[in-house]
Amino acid sequence: MASLLITQGPNLGQRFALAKDCAVIGRQPDTDIYLDSLAVSRKHAQIVQEGGAFFVEDLASSNGTFVNTARLDAHARTRLTEQDVLQIGPYVMALRPDPTDLLAETDQVIRARVEAQPSNLTLFGHNAAYKLQVVLEIAQHLGRTLDAEALFGQLLDHLLRLFPQADRGMVLLCEGEHFAVRAQRSRIKRDHGDHPYSKTIVRRALEDGVGLLSEDVGDDPKLVLSATLMSLNLRSFLCVPLIGKEGRRLGVIQLDCLRAGQVFRADDLELLTAIALHVAVVLENALLHAELLREARLRQELLLAREIQQQFLPKDFAAGGGRYELYARVHPAREVSGDLYDFFPLPDGRLAFFLGDVSGKGMPAALFMIAVRTLSRHLAPSARGPAEMLRLLNQALVADNPTALYVTLAHGMYDAEDGTLLLASGGHPPPLLRRADGTVEPVPVKPAVMLGYPTLELRVEDVRLRLAPGETLVLYTDGFTEAFAPDRKTMFGLERLREVLGGPRTALPLEQCAAEASAAVQRFTGAAELQDDQTLLLLRRK
Repeated sequence: MASLLITQGPNLGQRFALAKDCAVIGRQPDTDIYLDSLAVSRKHAQIVQEGGAFFVEDLASSNGTFVNTARLDAHARTRLTEQDVLQIGPYVMALRPDPTDLLAETDQVIRARVEAQPSNLTLFGHNAAYKLQVVLEIAQHLGRTLDAEALFGQLLDHLLRLFPQADRGMVLLCEGEHFAVRAQRSRIKRDHGDHPYSKTIVRRALEDGVGLLSEDVGDDPKLVLSATLMSLNLRSFLCVPLIGKEGRRLGVIQLDCLRAGQVFRADDLELLTAIALHVAVVLENALLHAELLREARLRQELLLAREIQQQFLPKDFAAGGGRYELYARVHPAREVSGDLYDFFPLPDGRLAFFLGDVSGKGMPAALFMIAVRTLSRHLAPSARGPAEMLRLLNQALVADNPTALYVTLAHGMYDAEDGTLLLASGGHPPPLLRRADGTVEPVPVKPAVMLGYPTLELRVEDVRLRLAPGETLVLYTDGFTEAFAPDRKTMFGLERLREVLGGPRTALPLEQCAAEASAAVQRFTGAAELQDDQTLLLLRRK
Protein backbone atom coordinates (compact mmCIF):
# COMPACT_ATOMS: atom_id res chain seq x y z
CA MET A 1 0.00 0.00 0.00
CA ALA A 2 1.12 3.58 -0.67
CA SER A 3 0.19 7.01 0.63
CA LEU A 4 0.00 10.62 -0.51
CA LEU A 5 2.24 12.75 1.71
CA ILE A 6 1.84 16.55 1.97
CA THR A 7 5.36 17.93 1.51
CA GLN A 8 4.50 21.64 1.29
CA GLY A 9 1.53 23.78 2.27
CA PRO A 10 -1.14 23.35 4.95
CA ASN A 11 -1.08 20.24 7.18
CA LEU A 12 2.56 19.57 6.35
CA GLY A 13 3.46 15.91 6.87
CA GLN A 14 -0.10 14.56 6.74
CA ARG A 15 -0.46 11.19 5.00
CA PHE A 16 -3.47 9.85 3.12
CA ALA A 17 -3.49 6.06 2.67
CA LEU A 18 -4.37 4.96 -0.88
CA ALA A 19 -6.22 1.82 0.14
CA LYS A 20 -8.96 2.04 -2.51
CA ASP A 21 -8.73 1.52 -6.25
CA CYS A 22 -10.04 5.07 -6.72
CA ALA A 23 -9.53 7.88 -4.17
CA VAL A 24 -11.25 11.20 -4.84
CA ILE A 25 -9.46 14.41 -3.77
CA GLY A 26 -11.49 17.51 -3.02
CA ARG A 27 -12.89 20.16 -0.71
CA GLN A 28 -16.10 18.23 -0.12
CA PRO A 29 -15.91 16.70 3.37
CA ASP A 30 -16.97 13.21 2.23
CA THR A 31 -14.14 12.87 -0.32
CA ASP A 32 -11.46 10.23 0.31
CA ILE A 33 -8.72 12.88 0.54
CA TYR A 34 -10.17 16.05 2.06
CA LEU A 35 -8.24 19.27 1.39
CA ASP A 36 -9.74 22.30 3.14
CA SER A 37 -8.92 25.19 0.81
CA LEU A 38 -11.04 27.42 -1.42
CA ALA A 39 -8.47 26.85 -4.17
CA VAL A 40 -9.54 23.17 -4.23
CA SER A 41 -12.74 22.21 -6.08
CA ARG A 42 -15.38 20.17 -4.30
CA LYS A 43 -14.34 17.11 -6.35
CA HIS A 44 -10.99 18.20 -7.73
CA ALA A 45 -9.09 15.08 -8.85
CA GLN A 46 -8.76 11.36 -8.21
CA ILE A 47 -5.97 8.82 -7.76
CA VAL A 48 -6.59 5.53 -9.58
CA GLN A 49 -4.70 2.25 -9.03
CA GLU A 50 -4.32 -0.07 -12.01
CA GLY A 51 -2.00 -3.06 -12.10
CA GLY A 52 0.12 -1.81 -9.21
CA ALA A 53 0.60 1.63 -10.81
CA PHE A 54 -0.95 4.93 -9.76
CA PHE A 55 -2.57 7.49 -12.03
CA VAL A 56 -3.92 10.97 -11.30
CA GLU A 57 -6.93 12.40 -13.13
CA ASP A 58 -8.21 15.99 -12.96
CA LEU A 59 -12.00 16.13 -12.56
CA ALA A 60 -12.49 19.39 -14.49
CA SER A 61 -11.38 21.45 -11.47
CA SER A 62 -11.48 25.26 -11.51
CA ASN A 63 -7.82 25.90 -10.61
CA GLY A 64 -6.30 22.80 -12.15
CA THR A 65 -4.21 19.81 -11.10
CA PHE A 66 -0.45 20.00 -11.68
CA VAL A 67 2.18 17.27 -11.95
CA ASN A 68 5.74 18.60 -11.98
CA THR A 69 4.30 22.14 -12.59
CA ALA A 70 2.45 21.00 -15.74
CA ARG A 71 -1.33 21.41 -15.67
CA LEU A 72 -3.24 18.22 -16.51
CA ASP A 73 -6.01 18.11 -19.08
CA ALA A 74 -9.41 17.39 -17.57
CA HIS A 75 -10.27 13.66 -17.34
CA ALA A 76 -6.93 12.58 -18.83
CA ARG A 77 -5.04 10.09 -16.64
CA THR A 78 -1.36 10.71 -15.95
CA ARG A 79 1.05 8.20 -14.36
CA LEU A 80 2.19 9.23 -10.87
CA THR A 81 5.47 7.91 -9.46
CA GLU A 82 7.52 8.57 -6.31
CA GLN A 83 9.67 11.02 -8.29
CA ASP A 84 6.70 13.24 -9.26
CA VAL A 85 5.35 16.31 -7.49
CA LEU A 86 1.56 16.66 -7.37
CA GLN A 87 0.08 20.11 -6.66
CA ILE A 88 -3.56 20.86 -5.93
CA GLY A 89 -4.23 24.41 -4.75
CA PRO A 90 -1.74 25.24 -1.96
CA TYR A 91 -1.03 21.54 -1.28
CA VAL A 92 2.14 19.96 -2.70
CA MET A 93 2.11 16.17 -2.36
CA ALA A 94 4.21 13.15 -3.23
CA LEU A 95 3.53 9.45 -3.60
CA ARG A 96 5.26 7.40 -0.94
CA PRO A 97 5.31 3.69 -0.04
CA ASP A 98 3.94 2.50 3.30
CA PRO A 99 6.60 3.55 5.83
CA THR A 100 6.28 0.27 7.75
CA ASP A 101 7.95 -1.46 4.79
CA LEU A 102 11.13 0.54 5.46
CA LEU A 103 11.66 -0.26 9.11
CA ALA A 104 12.16 -4.00 9.45
CA GLU A 105 15.97 -3.85 9.26
CA THR A 106 16.21 -2.00 12.59
CA ASP A 107 14.46 -4.72 14.59
CA GLN A 108 17.64 -6.76 15.01
CA VAL A 109 19.68 -3.92 16.57
CA ILE A 110 17.08 -2.35 18.89
CA ARG A 111 17.52 -3.60 22.46
CA ALA A 112 15.01 -1.35 24.24
CA ARG A 113 12.28 1.11 23.42
CA VAL A 114 10.48 3.61 25.62
CA GLU A 115 7.22 5.39 24.85
CA ALA A 116 7.94 9.11 24.51
CA GLN A 117 4.74 10.25 26.26
CA PRO A 118 4.31 12.39 29.38
CA SER A 119 1.92 9.72 30.69
CA ASN A 120 4.73 7.13 30.70
CA LEU A 121 5.41 6.82 34.45
CA THR A 122 8.28 4.35 33.95
CA LEU A 123 10.52 7.19 32.77
CA PHE A 124 11.06 8.17 36.41
CA GLY A 125 10.69 4.70 37.87
CA HIS A 126 14.42 4.38 38.75
CA ASN A 127 16.44 7.14 40.41
CA ALA A 128 13.41 9.41 40.18
CA ALA A 129 14.89 12.23 42.27
CA TYR A 130 18.10 12.33 40.22
CA LYS A 131 16.30 12.26 36.89
CA LEU A 132 13.88 14.96 37.96
CA GLN A 133 16.75 17.17 39.11
CA VAL A 134 18.58 16.74 35.79
CA VAL A 135 15.47 17.44 33.75
CA LEU A 136 14.63 20.57 35.74
CA GLU A 137 18.20 21.91 35.49
CA ILE A 138 18.28 21.44 31.72
CA ALA A 139 14.78 22.88 31.30
CA GLN A 140 15.80 25.90 33.40
CA HIS A 141 18.89 26.57 31.26
CA LEU A 142 17.16 26.01 27.93
CA GLY A 143 13.99 27.91 28.85
CA ARG A 144 15.88 31.21 28.81
CA THR A 145 16.43 31.24 25.03
CA LEU A 146 14.02 31.64 22.12
CA ASP A 147 16.77 31.18 19.52
CA ALA A 148 16.44 27.64 18.17
CA GLU A 149 20.06 27.41 16.99
CA ALA A 150 21.42 28.50 20.36
CA LEU A 151 19.00 26.10 22.04
CA PHE A 152 20.34 23.11 20.12
CA GLY A 153 23.97 23.92 20.89
CA GLN A 154 23.32 24.38 24.63
CA LEU A 155 21.31 21.16 24.73
CA LEU A 156 24.09 19.06 23.20
CA ASP A 157 26.69 20.61 25.48
CA HIS A 158 24.55 19.58 28.48
CA LEU A 159 24.00 16.07 27.13
CA LEU A 160 27.69 15.35 26.49
CA ARG A 161 28.42 16.31 30.10
CA LEU A 162 25.51 14.25 31.38
CA PHE A 163 26.33 11.13 29.32
CA PRO A 164 30.13 10.61 29.51
CA GLN A 165 29.91 7.50 27.30
CA ALA A 166 28.53 9.60 24.41
CA ASP A 167 31.17 10.45 21.81
CA ARG A 168 28.95 12.60 19.67
CA GLY A 169 25.44 13.97 19.57
CA MET A 170 23.14 15.60 17.08
CA VAL A 171 19.73 17.21 16.76
CA LEU A 172 17.80 16.50 13.57
CA LEU A 173 14.61 18.34 12.64
CA CYS A 174 11.91 17.33 10.19
CA GLU A 175 11.72 19.40 7.03
CA GLY A 176 8.85 17.94 5.06
CA GLU A 177 9.68 14.27 4.72
CA HIS A 178 13.42 14.90 4.99
CA PHE A 179 15.70 15.49 7.97
CA ALA A 180 18.12 18.34 8.56
CA VAL A 181 21.02 18.23 11.01
CA ARG A 182 20.56 21.46 12.95
CA ALA A 183 23.31 20.94 15.55
CA GLN A 184 26.07 18.45 16.30
CA ARG A 185 28.80 18.02 18.89
CA SER A 186 31.71 15.58 19.10
CA ARG A 187 34.40 14.66 21.63
CA ILE A 188 36.64 13.50 18.77
CA LYS A 189 38.90 16.37 17.72
CA ARG A 190 39.36 15.14 14.17
CA ASP A 191 35.62 14.78 13.66
CA HIS A 192 34.81 18.04 11.86
CA GLY A 193 32.36 16.85 9.21
CA ASP A 194 28.65 16.05 9.36
CA HIS A 195 27.91 13.07 11.57
CA PRO A 196 26.39 10.15 9.69
CA TYR A 197 23.10 8.66 10.86
CA SER A 198 20.59 6.02 9.83
CA LYS A 199 17.44 7.54 8.32
CA THR A 200 15.67 4.26 8.98
CA ILE A 201 16.34 4.46 12.73
CA VAL A 202 15.28 8.11 12.83
CA ARG A 203 12.03 7.29 11.00
CA ARG A 204 11.40 4.42 13.41
CA ALA A 205 11.76 6.66 16.47
CA LEU A 206 9.57 9.38 14.96
CA GLU A 207 6.77 7.33 13.47
CA ASP A 208 6.45 4.97 16.44
CA GLY A 209 6.90 7.82 18.93
CA VAL A 210 9.47 5.87 20.96
CA GLY A 211 13.01 6.26 22.23
CA LEU A 212 15.35 3.58 20.87
CA LEU A 213 18.45 1.99 22.43
CA SER A 214 21.05 -0.30 20.94
CA GLU A 215 23.70 -1.60 23.34
CA ASP A 216 26.02 -3.65 21.18
CA VAL A 217 25.83 -2.77 17.48
CA GLY A 218 29.47 -3.57 16.87
CA ASP A 219 29.99 -6.47 19.28
CA ASP A 220 27.21 -8.93 18.50
CA PRO A 221 28.47 -11.50 15.94
CA LYS A 222 24.91 -12.74 15.38
CA LEU A 223 23.81 -9.45 13.84
CA VAL A 224 23.68 -9.11 10.07
CA LEU A 225 24.00 -5.36 9.65
CA SER A 226 23.00 -3.32 6.63
CA ALA A 227 25.69 -1.34 4.81
CA THR A 228 24.36 1.88 6.33
CA LEU A 229 24.60 0.64 9.91
CA MET A 230 28.05 -0.85 9.30
CA SER A 231 29.32 2.45 7.90
CA LEU A 232 28.29 4.31 11.06
CA ASN A 233 30.86 2.37 13.14
CA LEU A 234 28.61 2.51 16.21
CA ARG A 235 28.98 0.61 19.45
CA SER A 236 25.79 1.93 20.99
CA PHE A 237 23.28 4.69 20.37
CA LEU A 238 20.25 6.45 21.80
CA CYS A 239 17.67 7.97 19.47
CA VAL A 240 14.64 9.68 21.01
CA PRO A 241 11.88 11.67 19.30
CA LEU A 242 10.92 15.28 19.90
CA ILE A 243 7.12 15.30 19.86
CA GLY A 244 5.14 18.51 20.16
CA LYS A 245 1.50 19.35 20.66
CA GLU A 246 -1.09 17.07 19.07
CA GLY A 247 1.62 14.55 18.23
CA ARG A 248 3.51 16.86 15.87
CA ARG A 249 6.83 15.24 14.96
CA LEU A 250 9.54 17.87 15.36
CA GLY A 251 12.70 15.78 15.07
CA VAL A 252 15.04 13.58 17.12
CA ILE A 253 17.99 13.74 19.50
CA GLN A 254 20.63 11.08 18.88
CA LEU A 255 23.68 10.23 20.98
CA ASP A 256 26.32 7.84 19.62
CA CYS A 257 28.99 5.82 21.38
CA LEU A 258 32.01 4.78 19.25
CA ARG A 259 34.44 3.42 21.90
CA ALA A 260 34.69 -0.25 22.77
CA GLY A 261 33.40 -1.06 26.23
CA GLN A 262 31.29 2.08 26.45
CA VAL A 263 27.55 1.55 25.92
CA PHE A 264 24.24 3.10 26.83
CA ARG A 265 21.79 1.30 29.14
CA ALA A 266 18.05 1.29 29.55
CA ASP A 267 18.30 3.83 32.34
CA ASP A 268 20.07 6.22 29.96
CA LEU A 269 17.27 5.80 27.43
CA GLU A 270 14.64 6.65 30.04
CA LEU A 271 16.55 9.76 31.14
CA LEU A 272 17.13 11.06 27.60
CA THR A 273 13.47 10.41 26.72
CA ALA A 274 12.35 12.37 29.79
CA ILE A 275 14.66 15.23 28.79
CA ALA A 276 13.30 15.14 25.23
CA LEU A 277 9.73 15.63 26.49
CA HIS A 278 10.72 18.95 28.06
CA VAL A 279 13.00 19.96 25.19
CA ALA A 280 10.11 19.50 22.76
CA VAL A 281 8.08 22.11 24.68
CA VAL A 282 10.97 24.60 24.67
CA LEU A 283 11.68 23.84 21.02
CA GLU A 284 8.06 24.45 20.00
CA ASN A 285 8.14 27.80 21.80
CA ALA A 286 11.37 28.74 19.99
CA LEU A 287 10.00 27.64 16.62
CA LEU A 288 6.76 29.53 17.30
CA HIS A 289 8.71 32.65 18.21
CA ALA A 290 10.74 32.38 15.00
CA GLU A 291 7.55 31.83 13.01
CA LEU A 292 5.92 34.90 14.58
CA LEU A 293 8.95 37.00 13.65
CA ARG A 294 8.83 35.67 10.08
CA GLU A 295 5.11 36.36 9.85
CA ALA A 296 5.57 39.91 11.14
CA ARG A 297 8.25 40.57 8.52
CA LEU A 298 6.07 38.96 5.84
CA ARG A 299 3.04 41.08 6.82
CA GLN A 300 5.15 44.20 6.58
CA GLU A 301 6.47 43.16 3.18
CA LEU A 302 2.97 42.29 1.96
CA LEU A 303 1.62 45.66 3.08
CA LEU A 304 4.40 47.33 1.11
CA ALA A 305 3.67 45.06 -1.88
CA ARG A 306 -0.03 45.97 -1.70
CA GLU A 307 0.80 49.66 -1.64
CA ILE A 308 3.08 49.26 -4.67
CA GLN A 309 0.48 47.18 -6.51
CA GLN A 310 -2.26 49.75 -5.87
CA GLN A 311 -0.02 52.43 -7.33
CA PHE A 312 -0.02 50.55 -10.64
CA LEU A 313 -3.80 50.87 -10.90
CA PRO A 314 -4.93 54.13 -12.57
CA LYS A 315 -7.22 56.37 -10.51
CA ASP A 316 -7.92 59.26 -12.91
CA PHE A 317 -11.57 58.40 -13.57
CA ALA A 318 -12.41 61.98 -14.64
CA ALA A 319 -10.49 61.76 -17.92
CA GLY A 320 -13.59 61.30 -20.09
CA GLY A 321 -13.90 64.98 -20.88
CA GLY A 322 -17.61 64.90 -20.13
CA ARG A 323 -18.30 62.36 -22.89
CA TYR A 324 -18.18 59.22 -20.74
CA GLU A 325 -17.92 58.08 -17.11
CA LEU A 326 -15.46 55.45 -15.95
CA TYR A 327 -14.93 53.74 -12.63
CA ALA A 328 -12.99 50.61 -11.57
CA ARG A 329 -11.97 49.01 -8.28
CA VAL A 330 -10.12 45.93 -7.01
CA HIS A 331 -11.02 44.31 -3.67
CA PRO A 332 -8.21 41.82 -2.85
CA ALA A 333 -9.13 38.67 -0.94
CA ARG A 334 -5.61 38.72 0.51
CA GLU A 335 -3.02 41.44 1.03
CA VAL A 336 -2.21 41.46 -2.69
CA SER A 337 -4.41 40.62 -5.66
CA GLY A 338 -4.22 38.53 -8.81
CA ASP A 339 -6.96 40.65 -10.42
CA LEU A 340 -6.18 43.69 -12.53
CA TYR A 341 -7.79 46.53 -14.37
CA ASP A 342 -6.16 49.20 -16.47
CA PHE A 343 -7.12 51.97 -18.91
CA PHE A 344 -5.18 54.53 -20.96
CA PRO A 345 -5.58 56.58 -24.16
CA LEU A 346 -4.38 55.17 -27.47
CA PRO A 347 -2.51 57.30 -30.05
CA ASP A 348 -5.69 57.58 -32.17
CA GLY A 349 -7.67 59.02 -29.24
CA ARG A 350 -9.61 55.89 -28.31
CA LEU A 351 -9.66 54.55 -24.75
CA ALA A 352 -8.05 51.13 -24.17
CA PHE A 353 -9.21 49.24 -21.09
CA PHE A 354 -8.58 45.81 -19.56
CA LEU A 355 -9.89 43.65 -16.78
CA GLY A 356 -8.30 40.30 -15.90
CA ASP A 357 -7.96 37.53 -13.37
CA VAL A 358 -4.70 35.63 -12.86
CA SER A 359 -4.93 31.99 -11.77
CA GLY A 360 -4.18 31.47 -8.09
CA LYS A 361 -3.86 34.05 -5.36
CA GLY A 362 -1.26 35.86 -3.31
CA MET A 363 2.18 37.08 -4.30
CA PRO A 364 2.81 34.80 -7.37
CA ALA A 365 -0.49 35.91 -8.94
CA ALA A 366 0.23 39.56 -8.10
CA LEU A 367 3.66 39.46 -9.76
CA PHE A 368 2.21 37.74 -12.83
CA MET A 369 -0.51 40.40 -12.94
CA ILE A 370 2.12 43.14 -13.15
CA ALA A 371 3.78 41.31 -16.05
CA VAL A 372 0.43 41.06 -17.86
CA ARG A 373 -0.27 44.76 -17.32
CA THR A 374 3.18 45.79 -18.57
CA LEU A 375 2.92 43.68 -21.71
CA SER A 376 -0.63 44.86 -22.40
CA ARG A 377 0.37 48.51 -22.21
CA HIS A 378 3.27 47.83 -24.56
CA LEU A 379 1.27 45.87 -27.16
CA ALA A 380 -2.09 47.68 -27.27
CA PRO A 381 -1.00 50.92 -29.04
CA SER A 382 0.27 49.05 -32.10
CA ALA A 383 -2.53 46.45 -32.30
CA ARG A 384 -5.36 46.92 -34.80
CA GLY A 385 -7.91 45.76 -32.25
CA PRO A 386 -8.44 43.91 -28.97
CA ALA A 387 -8.34 40.44 -30.59
CA GLU A 388 -4.94 41.08 -32.17
CA MET A 389 -3.60 42.45 -28.88
CA LEU A 390 -4.76 39.32 -26.99
CA ARG A 391 -3.05 37.09 -29.57
CA LEU A 392 0.21 39.03 -29.21
CA LEU A 393 -0.05 38.96 -25.42
CA ASN A 394 -0.69 35.22 -25.43
CA GLN A 395 2.39 34.62 -27.60
CA ALA A 396 4.53 36.66 -25.21
CA LEU A 397 3.22 34.84 -22.13
CA VAL A 398 3.60 31.37 -23.65
CA ALA A 399 7.17 32.14 -24.77
CA ASP A 400 8.31 32.92 -21.21
CA ASN A 401 6.06 31.59 -18.45
CA PRO A 402 8.16 29.56 -15.97
CA THR A 403 5.47 29.94 -13.28
CA ALA A 404 2.85 28.04 -15.36
CA LEU A 405 0.26 30.65 -14.36
CA TYR A 406 -2.35 31.94 -16.79
CA VAL A 407 -4.75 34.86 -17.00
CA THR A 408 -8.28 35.44 -18.23
CA LEU A 409 -8.56 38.89 -19.78
CA ALA A 410 -11.32 41.06 -21.26
CA HIS A 411 -10.02 43.90 -23.44
CA GLY A 412 -11.83 46.75 -25.13
CA MET A 413 -11.22 49.88 -27.19
CA TYR A 414 -13.76 52.69 -26.90
CA ASP A 415 -14.28 55.63 -29.26
CA ALA A 416 -15.89 58.44 -27.27
CA GLU A 417 -16.80 60.35 -30.45
CA ASP A 418 -19.57 57.96 -31.48
CA GLY A 419 -19.75 55.42 -28.60
CA THR A 420 -18.27 52.59 -30.68
CA LEU A 421 -16.77 49.68 -28.77
CA LEU A 422 -14.52 46.84 -29.85
CA LEU A 423 -14.38 43.94 -27.37
CA ALA A 424 -12.49 40.64 -27.15
CA SER A 425 -12.11 38.07 -24.38
CA GLY A 426 -9.51 35.47 -23.50
CA GLY A 427 -11.31 33.01 -21.22
CA HIS A 428 -12.99 35.77 -19.20
CA PRO A 429 -16.65 35.88 -18.05
CA PRO A 430 -18.86 37.64 -20.64
CA PRO A 431 -19.20 41.43 -20.24
CA LEU A 432 -22.60 42.89 -19.39
CA LEU A 433 -24.45 45.72 -21.11
CA ARG A 434 -26.76 47.80 -18.94
CA ARG A 435 -29.35 49.63 -21.01
CA ALA A 436 -30.58 53.09 -20.09
CA ASP A 437 -33.90 51.57 -18.94
CA GLY A 438 -32.11 49.39 -16.37
CA THR A 439 -32.20 46.04 -18.15
CA VAL A 440 -28.89 44.14 -18.08
CA GLU A 441 -27.86 41.56 -20.67
CA PRO A 442 -24.67 39.67 -21.55
CA VAL A 443 -22.60 40.90 -24.48
CA PRO A 444 -22.18 38.04 -27.02
CA VAL A 445 -18.38 37.92 -26.86
CA LYS A 446 -16.76 34.56 -27.60
CA PRO A 447 -14.70 33.76 -24.49
CA ALA A 448 -11.91 31.81 -26.29
CA VAL A 449 -9.36 30.32 -23.85
CA MET A 450 -7.19 31.78 -21.10
CA LEU A 451 -3.88 33.38 -21.99
CA GLY A 452 -0.48 31.90 -21.23
CA TYR A 453 -1.49 28.23 -21.57
CA PRO A 454 0.87 26.70 -24.16
CA THR A 455 -1.15 23.67 -25.29
CA LEU A 456 -4.39 25.52 -26.10
CA GLU A 457 -4.92 27.43 -29.32
CA LEU A 458 -6.24 30.97 -28.84
CA ARG A 459 -9.08 31.70 -31.26
CA VAL A 460 -10.32 35.16 -30.45
CA GLU A 461 -12.46 37.63 -32.41
CA ASP A 462 -13.48 41.26 -32.01
CA VAL A 463 -17.10 42.10 -31.30
CA ARG A 464 -18.32 45.56 -32.28
CA LEU A 465 -21.16 47.40 -30.55
CA ARG A 466 -22.20 50.94 -29.89
CA LEU A 467 -23.08 52.40 -26.53
CA ALA A 468 -26.17 54.55 -26.65
CA PRO A 469 -26.30 57.55 -24.29
CA GLY A 470 -26.89 56.32 -20.72
CA GLU A 471 -25.77 52.73 -21.46
CA THR A 472 -23.04 51.12 -19.36
CA LEU A 473 -20.53 48.39 -20.16
CA VAL A 474 -19.71 46.21 -17.13
CA LEU A 475 -16.59 44.03 -16.82
CA TYR A 476 -16.19 41.86 -13.70
CA THR A 477 -14.23 38.93 -12.31
CA ASP A 478 -15.65 35.66 -11.00
CA GLY A 479 -15.08 36.81 -7.42
CA PHE A 480 -18.62 38.20 -7.75
CA THR A 481 -20.44 35.38 -9.54
CA GLU A 482 -18.68 32.44 -7.85
CA ALA A 483 -19.01 33.67 -4.27
CA PHE A 484 -20.63 30.95 -2.13
CA ALA A 485 -23.43 31.25 0.39
CA PRO A 486 -22.68 29.91 3.91
CA ASP A 487 -24.01 26.45 2.88
CA ARG A 488 -21.11 26.22 0.35
CA LYS A 489 -23.60 24.95 -2.25
CA THR A 490 -25.22 28.06 -3.75
CA MET A 491 -23.25 30.66 -5.72
CA PHE A 492 -24.12 34.35 -6.14
CA GLY A 493 -24.31 33.78 -9.88
CA LEU A 494 -24.72 35.98 -12.94
CA GLU A 495 -28.46 36.60 -12.48
CA ARG A 496 -27.98 38.13 -9.03
CA LEU A 497 -25.17 40.31 -10.38
CA ARG A 498 -27.39 41.53 -13.23
CA GLU A 499 -30.15 42.29 -10.74
CA VAL A 500 -27.94 44.25 -8.34
CA LEU A 501 -26.40 46.32 -11.17
CA GLY A 502 -29.63 47.14 -13.00
CA GLY A 503 -33.09 48.45 -12.25
CA PRO A 504 -33.21 51.47 -9.92
CA ARG A 505 -29.39 51.45 -9.56
CA THR A 506 -28.95 52.39 -13.22
CA ALA A 507 -28.95 56.11 -12.46
CA LEU A 508 -26.55 55.88 -9.51
CA PRO A 509 -22.99 57.21 -9.76
CA LEU A 510 -20.72 54.41 -10.94
CA GLU A 511 -18.73 54.33 -7.70
CA GLN A 512 -21.90 53.89 -5.66
CA CYS A 513 -23.12 51.21 -8.06
CA ALA A 514 -19.86 49.26 -7.59
CA ALA A 515 -20.12 49.62 -3.79
CA GLU A 516 -23.66 48.23 -3.79
CA ALA A 517 -22.58 45.23 -5.87
CA SER A 518 -19.82 44.40 -3.36
CA ALA A 519 -22.20 44.88 -0.43
CA ALA A 520 -24.75 42.53 -2.04
CA VAL A 521 -22.11 39.79 -2.34
CA GLN A 522 -21.05 40.29 1.27
CA ARG A 523 -24.66 39.96 2.46
CA PHE A 524 -25.03 36.81 0.36
CA THR A 525 -21.88 35.12 1.72
CA GLY A 526 -22.45 36.29 5.29
CA ALA A 527 -18.71 36.85 5.74
CA ALA A 528 -16.61 39.96 6.11
CA GLU A 529 -13.63 38.30 4.37
CA LEU A 530 -13.73 37.82 0.61
CA GLN A 531 -13.55 34.32 -0.81
CA ASP A 532 -11.81 35.59 -3.96
CA ASP A 533 -10.57 38.85 -5.42
CA GLN A 534 -13.42 41.05 -6.69
CA THR A 535 -12.80 43.49 -9.54
CA LEU A 536 -15.31 45.64 -11.42
CA LEU A 537 -14.98 48.12 -14.29
CA LEU A 538 -17.90 50.26 -15.47
CA LEU A 539 -17.90 52.49 -18.58
CA ARG A 540 -21.01 54.65 -19.20
CA ARG A 541 -21.63 56.89 -22.19
CA LYS A 542 -23.10 60.22 -21.18
